[in-house]
Amino acid sequence: MGEDPEPIPPYRPRACRPEVIRLADDLNRRGIVLRTLKESIEYGMSTGRMLAGIFGSLAEYERTLINERAAEARAAAKARGRQTGRPRALSDDKVALARRMREAGESIATICETLKVSRATLYRHLGAAT
Repeated sequence: MGEDPEPIPPYRPRACRPEVIRLADDLNRRGIVLRTLKESIEYGMSTGRMLAGIFGSLAEYERTLINERAAEARAAAKARGRQTGRPRALSDDKVALARRMREAGESIATICETLKVSRATLYRHLGAAT
């Protein structure tokens, strides 16, 4: 202990604030002190823990704002009649064709090959009864 190891490259933790704090506490108990290079803040000190909590709260707030804005944008697009998300793999016409093919005795593999979809997609559109 007492020596400064090589710094690791900076990264943005994607874990939620309590998980990051638990990780930092666990490392601290093992004698590993997190230190920011730019601001020279040590997590092992009380001030460092306080600042880590504040920064974590700000990051959590930022994520919440981003999610809220994205939800508002999706709602506005939907109100304008625009589809959001991934397009459907099978149109209603293709689902009807798949049903007719199945009723005519075609195999699932043949229907999938004809419509160029996976078995899972076909079963999802046809329903569990098929």
